[in-house]
Amino acid sequence: MKRITLFISLAIMALSSGNVMAYDLVGTRDSTMGNTQAELDKRGSVECISCHADAGTFSGVINTIEISAYTMEAALSCMNWELRGICVWLACVGPICTVNTTVKVKNHVPDLVIQSYDRADSEPWTESHDINIVSQGDADSSWVTTIIGWIESFNVGSVGIEGGVSTESTKGQHANLNFKLVDAYGNPALIAFNLLTESTFGLACAGRTFPFFPYFISNLDSIAWRWDIPEMFYPQSLVPMVTIYDLGTYYNNYGAIYPRHGFITAQDPLKAAVLSAFRAAHVITRNVEPHLYYTIGQPASDGYWPAGPLDQDDKDTGIFQMLYPQKDTSCQKFPYSGDPAFSRRPSDGNYVWNFWKAYKCCKRQGQTLIYHTG
Repeated sequence: MKRITLFISLAIMALSSGNVMAYDLVGTRDSTMGNTQAELDKRGSVECISCHADAGTFSGVINTIEISAYTMEAALSCMNWELRGICVWLACVGPICTVNTTVKVKNHVPDLVIQSYDRADSEPWTESHDINIVSQGDADSSWVTTIIGWIESFNVGSVGIEGGVSTESTKGQHANLNFKLVDAYGNPALIAFNLLTESTFGLACAGRTFPFFPYFISNLDSIAWRWDIPEMFYPQSLVPMVTIYDLGTYYNNYGAIYPRHGFITAQDPLKAAVLSAFRAAHVITRNVEPHLYYTIGQPASDGYWPAGPLDQDDKDTGIFQMLYPQKDTSCQKFPYSGDPAFSRRPSDGNYVWNFWKAYKCCKRQGQTLIYHTG
């Protein structure tokens, strides 16, 4: 347990350090990724970490300007704005107090950009490639290589942990095994979106996530995303044939939400990508999950009430806007229909969505909120 705590502390220090640029990132990245790739190759690699060393040839499928533009194009549709009630504030200056009333509203906010993809050298969002190079260079040196070494000291075969292994070459076994990398970043469009909400004089809720901030990078979450530790021991992961823990319904089932990792057995690559993105958002919207991530789950405060953790039955907790391969101008809950349109199926295995979550708020006009409705 002490070793796990030490590894997590090192990871947090690496991610939060303000002196990252003081390191030789190129040398560290190349050396570390080579070691990490070698460890993965021992059990059969399903994707290429070391490909990040060749940054000069990289080209994504969507960039920051396009993401921001597509987000704002869908803002009126995806916000789902509602007038919900009133807030009553007590404002005091010295011994003199007044009571002020403001309206309470609800709308969705484009908190995150979530991308699901097959190989670490092909992040769909162009600018996220640079973030991943820094994260997987410096952070790999103290995190990924270390935990792979830690896992290797156990008899993983005895508990059936096969993260990083593809058995597609074995006839009759896991013929439709998919492994998806998933990253989630603060939406760059929040800069423009929050300016828009400020211009409404309290009639719309702003977002509180940080643009470009990496809330989740699956390659840094190797213990859970590759080896299912401790996800594989969750009751939801152990009980078979229980659709309550699946994404979708009995007749339109996209697969099990638990264990929340990168391996998915599915005939449809689109459904595998949808499920992987949902799993990541499921983690990120919760607190104290056994993953390496930053939560967007926030406690309520006077005048600001976030919706709860992602729940497929409650659209307030999260809806998705596809940005690639299809550009949607509206949002919907996951999953899609049983047979999604061909336009949603890329040839390169890359998918990008905006994640919109609902918030209630009212403009603060006093020190103390004494009453509210809605």
